[in-house]
Amino acid sequence: MTRAIRRSVLPGFSFLAALAVMSVGGCGTPAKSSSADKAPPVLKCAFWPAPPDEPRIQFLGAFNSSDDVAPVVSSEFEKLVFGKEAVRTAYVNKPYGVGIRNGKIYVCDIRAKALVVMDLAKKQTRLVGVTGATRLERPIAVALADDGEIYVADGVHGAVLVFDKGERFSRSLAFPKLKPGSIALSGERLYISDLGRQQVLIVNRRTGKEIGTIGQTGDENGQFRLPVGVATDQAGNVYVADMMRCNVQKFTPDGGFIASVGQMGDHAGGFARPKHLAVDREGIVYVVDSSFQNVQMFNSEFQLLMHFGSAGDFPGAMNLPVGIAVTDESLEYFQGLIHPGFAATRLIVVANQFGSALVSVYALGERRPSVTLAELRATSAEVQTGVGAPSAEALKFQNIGGIEPPPEDAGAEGEPLEPAPESPAQPPKR
Repeated sequence: MTRAIRRSVLPGFSFLAALAVMSVGGCGTPAKSSSADKAPPVLKCAFWPAPPDEPRIQFLGAFNSSDDVAPVVSSEFEKLVFGKEAVRTAYVNKPYGVGIRNGKIYVCDIRAKALVVMDLAKKQTRLVGVTGATRLERPIAVALADDGEIYVADGVHGAVLVFDKGERFSRSLAFPKLKPGSIALSGERLYISDLGRQQVLIVNRRTGKEIGTIGQTGDENGQFRLPVGVATDQAGNVYVADMMRCNVQKFTPDGGFIASVGQMGDHAGGFARPKHLAVDREGIVYVVDSSFQNVQMFNSEFQLLMHFGSAGDFPGAMNLPVGIAVTDESLEYFQGLIHPGFAATRLIVVANQFGSALVSVYALGERRPSVTLAELRATSAEVQTGVGAPSAEALKFQNIGGIEPPPEDAGAEGEPLEPAPESPAQPPKR
C-alpha cells in the first residue's frame, strides 16, 4: 500500500490506544533502569538559543501518523471477523496549515485531502472532510473558533468550509475567484488572505458576508504582493506575512496600517520565504520561513526576540516548514517529554512538508533555577540556528518574565536572496 491516510473498513472508526511514543522523540525524564547497577540512559534534548545563551525553546517530538497518538492494536476477534487489515495506521502525508486547541492537533493534509484531528485527550485520530459532496480537496489552513466551530480554507473549492464542534460539515463560505493562503479568527470576524486579489478579506464568520478588505497590490505600507499568512492577536490586530515582499505587516482590526518588519535577506530579522504565522497571548509573533527552515519570533513592537529550528539531521530540525500554531493549553499531554530542568509554559506546533518530523511540537519556557545551565547543557543535543546571523547578534530572552531589546547592530543586512524553490533545500548562508 502507498503511504497515505488509510481509513478503517468500519465507518467512523477511530484509531485508539495511548500516547506512548512520538515518531521523533524529544527528551524528558529518563526511564528507570531494570538493573540497580546500570545508570539510566542520557537523553539528548534540543534547545534554542544555542550555548552559551539561556534556553527558551525545547523540541519535544513529532507526529507522523495515528500510531504516534496511540498505537493501534487489533483483538483476535477483530482479526477473525474483519480481517488482519481491519484497523490501519493513518499516516500524515503532506501537512500544511495546523491548529491546536483543547488537546487536539488539527492538520491540513493537502495530499490526503483531509483534516487530520489528533485527539490527545481521547487518544484517537480522526479524519474530517473526507466524505460527501463538499469533501476537502486541498485544505491549506485551519482556524478554530471559541464555540468549537472549525474553519478550513480549501484551495480547490476556493472557499472556507465550516465544520461544527462535532466535526460534521456545516456550511461553505465561498467567494468569487478566491485563492486562500491562510485564515484567522477574531470574535465574529474571519480574515482570509486572498492570493488572487492580493488582499485580506474581512468576513462575518456566521453569515459569510464580506464586510471589508485590508490592503491592495503594491510595494508600500499597507500593500501586498503575495499575502500568504494571516493571524490575529488578543486585541484583534491583524498580522500578514507577504512572501514576495519578505515582510510582516500589522494592521488594526479594520485594516489601518500600524507597522511592518522584515525585508529580503539572509540574516535574523530578514526573510527569504515567509509562510504562515501565529501570535500568542503575550503578543509574541512567530513567523515560519520555509527557506531558512526555521521560525523567527518578534515581540508586539516587531523587535526580534530569537529564532529556532533549521535544516539538518538533529532533533527539532525542520524540512520545508509552512504551518504554525501556538497555545498555552495541552501541556499536560507532553510532560514526559519536557526536560526536568526546563519549565515549559507554551506549546508551538510546526508543520513540515517533508522529512521524518512532519508535525513537530516545541515548548516555550525557561530553565528552572534549581538546575544550572551547565547541568542542562550536559544533556543537550547540538543544533543549528537556521540563519546566517550569529546568535550573539540576535535578541535573546535574558530575564525571567522579561525581554531585552536588541543590540543596536543586530541583524546587519546581507546580500538579497531570491525566494527559495519549493524543495527541502539548505538554508541560505552568509
